[in-house]
Amino acid sequence: MNILVIDDEPDIRLSLSSFLKRLGHSVNCAENGEEGLKLFHSNTFEIVITDIRMPIMGGLELLKQIKRVERSPIDVIVFTGHGDMDSAVKALQYGAYDYLQKPINVKELAITLERAEEYAVLRNNYIKLKKEFKDRIDEAVHSCRGEAERLRDAYLSEIGLGELCVFSEGMRRVLNQAEKYSSDRNVPVLIEGESGTGKELIARYIHHYNPISNESPFVAINCGALSEALIESELFGHEHGAFTGAAQGGRIGKFEAAEGGTVFLDEIGEMPINLQVKLLRVLEEKKFFRLGGIKEVPVNIRFLCATNRDLQEAVKEKKFRLDLYYRISTGNIKIPPLRLRSDAILPFANRFASRAFKRQGKRFEAFSSDAEKFLKNYSWPGNVRQIKNAMERLSLLKSDGNIDLSDLNFLDELATKTISNTYHLGDLPSLVEVQNLPDHGLDIEQLNRNIVFGVLQKCKGNQTKTAEYLGISRRQLQGRLKKWNIQCN
Repeated sequence: MNILVIDDEPDIRLSLSSFLKRLGHSVNCAENGEEGLKLFHSNTFEIVITDIRMPIMGGLELLKQIKRVERSPIDVIVFTGHGDMDSAVKALQYGAYDYLQKPINVKELAITLERAEEYAVLRNNYIKLKKEFKDRIDEAVHSCRGEAERLRDAYLSEIGLGELCVFSEGMRRVLNQAEKYSSDRNVPVLIEGESGTGKELIARYIHHYNPISNESPFVAINCGALSEALIESELFGHEHGAFTGAAQGGRIGKFEAAEGGTVFLDEIGEMPINLQVKLLRVLEEKKFFRLGGIKEVPVNIRFLCATNRDLQEAVKEKKFRLDLYYRISTGNIKIPPLRLRSDAILPFANRFASRAFKRQGKRFEAFSSDAEKFLKNYSWPGNVRQIKNAMERLSLLKSDGNIDLSDLNFLDELATKTISNTYHLGDLPSLVEVQNLPDHGLDIEQLNRNIVFGVLQKCKGNQTKTAEYLGISRRQLQGRLKKWNIQCN
């Protein structure tokens, strides 16, 4: 063993050193605790043998530094004078392996060193076995945790929450609100936010956070994607013969399909005004009539609604009922746009990029500092959906996973085009020549009516083609035609 001997008496240092070397040990000597501590730090020793009473730094102070402060596993044997048992007890309390009284009995010292060596072997074997056991446990835990994470991701994906991430205080507050609202299924909740902010994700979170409704159905309905002629049948269902083409034997609607669960009405602001009255009755009385039916159908469902429009403004414009607005906004959640939570942009970008590149069989590395700066400063008008789509595009176009500023030019071009289309009016096609504008004002409503009527004539009365030409939905077109009393034969 490599042994450090510390004693202020040269004769004792010399005799101990000679004896220990004859036993086959390597020995270094120091004359006080301070010198011994320096040697201890600069060499590797298995045993330290020290006197207790020494100048500059005594043995107890040295022992305390080694065992209490530095918490070294090394064994320390101390020498004490005859009758100095208090120091010996204190040394053991500080962590000394053993103590020997002066004058030193070399035979007793040899036995103590032999025991210390055996103890050191046992201790090292224990440490080795403990490390191997810990490594195996860590490996098993890591494997189980990885499997648990995969199962968790699969479950979240199955219930539609795979993309739910919280990277900002703003979204944490949104989720806190959602958790509070989830406890009472009788409270309708209106979720407001720009397109792409994740309104349906929050709706699903409200539904699944409540353990009671976790296994019940979640039925999502996009009010803007259904025509006015179909939306009532989709929501309420219909009886046999209720209208031409009605299903044989009738059909239940989305409300009945969601029995015991949640109905999510997305883009509630697009719902026709005449249907809003019927929805209000379902909200208040929890029952309705099927289309063409005479028997009331009771339902036990929760209503969650979402919109990217200003419904209060729609109420002022008589496009949305005030009583319905008050009813659906009993609970209200406003999701901040991505540009107002810039601290979440880079985490979203990294997460979506990693997933997108992995799906393409590639490895995402990192964004350059310039690319990160651009991402943080970009306005992201399409919010989280846009950043996800941008990462999908990069994963297809890039052969490696290092993203530089030049790779993000398509976002800059899109922003430039948007600004150009917004402010450079001369670049826009116009149906009305500036020189032909009247001097005393223009009736915008009449102009819109003339444009729609002209496009209808151009499309030979085909409403689907007319709506596509004007860039609006067919249901929106039908609403305007009804408002302007334009008949299509």
